[in-house]
Amino acid sequence: MSDTISGRLVELLRPEVLAAFDRTFFEREGYWVWEGILTDAGRAQWKKSLQKIQAMNDAVVTGTDWSSIDYKSRGIAEPDPGKISAEFLQSCCGGSEQMAFQPQGFRDYMYQQGLFDSALAPDGFTWQGMMPEYFPLAYDDFILDIATAHPQMMQVISKLLGKRFLIDHVLTLNRTPGSRGRRWHAHPYRNKGQREIEDPIGSGQSLTTEFFPHQCVRTLCYPEGMGAADGGGELSVMPGAHLYRIPYLWDGARTEYSEQIQAGWMADKIHAFTDEPLQIKHLSLPPGSMVSFVHHMPHHVGHRAPDAPTRWGLLMAYRTPDPDEQPTRWNEGAPAHWVERRVESGQLTANMRRVFAGDTPL
Repeated sequence: MSDTISGRLVELLRPEVLAAFDRTFFEREGYWVWEGILTDAGRAQWKKSLQKIQAMNDAVVTGTDWSSIDYKSRGIAEPDPGKISAEFLQSCCGGSEQMAFQPQGFRDYMYQQGLFDSALAPDGFTWQGMMPEYFPLAYDDFILDIATAHPQMMQVISKLLGKRFLIDHVLTLNRTPGSRGRRWHAHPYRNKGQREIEDPIGSGQSLTTEFFPHQCVRTLCYPEGMGAADGGGELSVMPGAHLYRIPYLWDGARTEYSEQIQAGWMADKIHAFTDEPLQIKHLSLPPGSMVSFVHHMPHHVGHRAPDAPTRWGLLMAYRTPDPDEQPTRWNEGAPAHWVERRVESGQLTANMRRVFAGDTPL
């Protein structure tokens, strides 16, 4: 199969913004802002694809008879009957991270096994075994290209992680009016957290100036910008905190606002390069911007105003391969059932397959 993608938007990113990346700053502070990096055409297509995915996801949420699925045979808990009523399901639409009707184990099953059931037969597109919000690249060719093969986007990720990187996850993060955002938290490298300190608070003894080679980096793209001026819900990070390698509240409830994390986790912690106390940085980005930050750095998304418009966003997370992992065909960030179907039908190019490959490929 040719690696030339039909219909690709070649001029997606502004080359001068791509070239301005400062590796030293990124390793020292743990984040980098790609300010206004999308071209006008890139902004338009990115927003269009995010709106398309949201419409698909909403159609599945409201168009599925969730009570008719055989959850027991799949080892999934039964859904709360009150949360699969038509009225409740409607409240789960319009934005990301709202599907509160899903029972425990449901999302993992879709990702690992694929949920193929006669109740899931949306009109207008082919069901891929997962909710579109959780794996949008399975439902949109533009997102598939930018997440796996587009030369400019692959340059972005290689600047952050080096020549070889693997997909960790790709999600939509569309924030609705009145969205409560996400309180302070962080994430480990891989789901097992085997590269991080387990102590949830940690101490100065865990501080280092070394940019640890096992990294996962999150890149968020906002085609229409992000910040307090556009209705709130801005992203906040903590420069230098990644040098502690202690993912904050990664394995429990995310309960704390800035006051709590400042009084607890941040207390007495300093920036390894400046010796200054850690500070919270609230980001505000113009339209067509992206921001990349280290996965295990604490971060926070504020509340969005009730009268604010929906803010469109896509999260793309990639990581370095783990040399200690056993050989596998596909890595854990790839829904193997979907990748296998795409490979068998000749729908994934060699470049696309690289980001799905195992840490130690077979």
